[in-house]
Amino acid sequence: MKINDTRLSEWVIAIAMIIALVLVLNPFGIIMTSVYTLTLLMILGVTVIAFGAFVWKEQYRDEREELHAMKAARLSYFVGGVVLVVAIIMQTLAHTLDYWLVAALTAMVVTKLAVNAWNHDR
Repeated sequence: MKINDTRLSEWVIAIAMIIALVLVLNPFGIIMTSVYTLTLLMILGVTVIAFGAFVWKEQYRDEREELHAMKAARLSYFVGGVVLVVAIIMQTLAHTLDYWLVAALTAMVVTKLAVNAWNHDR
C-alpha cells in the first residue's frame, strides 16, 4: 500500500500534536518554565491548525472515499463524546469538575445539531 504525501503529512502532524499534548501534561516531571510551556502551547496550536487545514481541504474522488471519511468522522465524534462524558463523571465523583470538559462536550453537541439543522434546511 502506497502512502501519498498528503496522508503522510497528516500522520506527521497528528503525531506531533499527540507528542505536544503529552508533553503539556508533563508526565516526566520536567521543570516547566514559562518559555518551555509557551513553546509547547505554540507547537500544539500550530499542529491543531495544520491538522484542521488538512481536514478542511479534503477532497474525495468518489462516493466510497466520502463514505469512509464520514464513517471516520462519526466514530471520532462518538469516541470524543464518550471520553468527555467519562472524564466529566470521574471528575464529578472526585468533586473537581473542570468546566472546560462540559464546555467542550456542549460545543460538540450544539455544533452537530446546528450543522444537521442547516443541512436539512438547505
